[in-house]
Amino acid sequence: MQARRLSTLPAIGALALIYFVAGKLALQLAFVNASASPVWPPAGIALAALLLLGYRVWPAIFVGAFFVNVLTAGSIFTSLGIATGNTLEAICGAWLVNRFAGGTRVFNRPQDVFKFALAAVVSTTLSPSFGVTSLALGGFAHWSNYGNIWLTWWLGDAAGDLVVAPLLLLWSVPSTRRPWTRRDAIEVGILLLLLLGLAETVFGGWFPISAKNYPISFLCGPIVIWTAFRFTQRETATGIFILSAIAIWGTLHGFGPFVMETENHSLLILQAWTAALTITVMALSAAMAERNRAQAALEQQKDAVEAANRTKDNFLAMLSHELRTPLTPVITALDALDADPATSEDSKSYLAMARRNVELESQLIDDLLDLTRISKDKLQLKFGPLDANETISNVVEMCRPESDARNLSVRLNLRAGAHHVTGDAAKFQQIIWNLLKNAIKFTAGNGEIIISSSNPEPQSLAITVHDTGIGIETEIMERIFNPFEQGEHSFQRRYGGLGLGLAISKSLAQAHGGTLVAKSEGRDRGSTFVLTMKTVPPPARKAKAASTPAETRALRILLVDDHQDTCTALERLLIRRGHLVAATHNVRSAMEAAVRNRFDLLISDIALPDGTGTELMTWLRAISGIPGIAISGFGMNGDIEKSLEAGFAEHLVKPVKMEKLEAAIDRVIGASTPS
Repeated sequence: MQARRLSTLPAIGALALIYFVAGKLALQLAFVNASASPVWPPAGIALAALLLLGYRVWPAIFVGAFFVNVLTAGSIFTSLGIATGNTLEAICGAWLVNRFAGGTRVFNRPQDVFKFALAAVVSTTLSPSFGVTSLALGGFAHWSNYGNIWLTWWLGDAAGDLVVAPLLLLWSVPSTRRPWTRRDAIEVGILLLLLLGLAETVFGGWFPISAKNYPISFLCGPIVIWTAFRFTQRETATGIFILSAIAIWGTLHGFGPFVMETENHSLLILQAWTAALTITVMALSAAMAERNRAQAALEQQKDAVEAANRTKDNFLAMLSHELRTPLTPVITALDALDADPATSEDSKSYLAMARRNVELESQLIDDLLDLTRISKDKLQLKFGPLDANETISNVVEMCRPESDARNLSVRLNLRAGAHHVTGDAAKFQQIIWNLLKNAIKFTAGNGEIIISSSNPEPQSLAITVHDTGIGIETEIMERIFNPFEQGEHSFQRRYGGLGLGLAISKSLAQAHGGTLVAKSEGRDRGSTFVLTMKTVPPPARKAKAASTPAETRALRILLVDDHQDTCTALERLLIRRGHLVAATHNVRSAMEAAVRNRFDLLISDIALPDGTGTELMTWLRAISGIPGIAISGFGMNGDIEKSLEAGFAEHLVKPVKMEKLEAAIDRVIGASTPS
């Protein structure tokens, strides 16, 4: 407590001295009474001091005000009354600002600026009330002149609060604005020169227009408004203070639009104009600062969302890799068992069941990745002419084992004469596949599914998938195409799945310039999905050149995969097909094998313990020029592009089926073999 008292005493002494000097200078402009000036900066100094230093420095205001008045005019009694009024005015103003307007952060929001102005207007009624009453009781002011003196006193104090307090507050608290750049400094210099030039034009008497007192004060508005728009409240308050000082000097010398019959009257009108301009411009500056903070917060939130999206994408890519990788050895083992002549028919049916479920797992992963690509508008489509009827027939055959297992009747009614469309072959097939799988999933045994095509209008193709399944209720129909929508919770438990197929299908249909709508008469009344697309003329038939079967030869293959089971399963299948395989599990061992032996083909995973498959491919291409096939659980467009840029001729996404791998090998070796 003693230390605090000692640290407060110098502040009180310095503040009392500053108040006294400012008060003595201001009373040089006291025209209606020796103690009442229309320009009173000490009011703003006192208010800013209490807001910054706390209420404990109030004695400085009392002492400073007492000595200002006792050494100017009046008596000890009147000086005590005036000092009491000035002190209570500052305390009341500071309390109102702290309580209702945010304290020292008062100029951060426009509504707080207006509250500050109201607090200044209300609190400054105390000092003239105490002071003028004390002067009248002491015989130093006539009661008949009470109102004129009171108005002069009040307006001087209010203008002091509105002009001086913001300047001191804003330059005393740390600024949140970034440091000025060279461009900012130049702009501030230009603004200052323009402000000085216009202020001197209006109030300085440099030109006849100011000497003739034309009402041209509005010329100063654009400059301070420009300051409010481009810079912070600190620069705005400084500009207003400079303008006010020049205006007071010019008005006292008979220049400017506020020159009236008396000097006091002139200053009163000027102070009223300055107060109104200050409130307006400071509120505008606070609004701009609030807007800038909101914009910065939005930018910060945007950065956070983008970072979260990147994290999500990385997570999905890693999740995809980790989920896909174990499926590859399962697929290859199923292929090996299915090709074994000793496998019985019962065993083959079990193998087919296992294969369907592995493929379902893979499709769920693809759906998640497709949804991510669609939501980020990163889905890449390769358009070309397609035979829709042929695609429908292929999808039906693909799903035939599942529909037969559920004893469903799947009938085709492909009546469309114009059945060619432009689209991405894989994604267009995915739309039909999703619709048919959805119908099979929600149709009970012995039900019926009808897939038809028609031309409802010229150059229009409608593909309809109708089932006799559980149907769609009206309230669910509105959100049936929303991601993860599966209707009632009981359906989710009964039928499973993620609820992404229809959402992806609708987005893919829109990406193809088509529409996808759902219809149903209600629960247990079946459902109908209609895909509508524009037709195109059928492509010209190309005469097929006589082709000779590709020569199958044993290849020397360098196989690299850190997943032991995947590597072993692929190695066995490749060896069974007559190839010579060197299996490794990291970049270093692969490089050592490539140095010791000559290989015809690299088949490599991308993510390896001591590097990446792309680094290995780049190195091998540089020393031997062998082609490569990437196999990876990373299947995003960016992953595929990186593989191709590194030199891989193909990028296969796990789980890798043997027929796809064999086809890729044929393409790569065929392209690299000179004709």
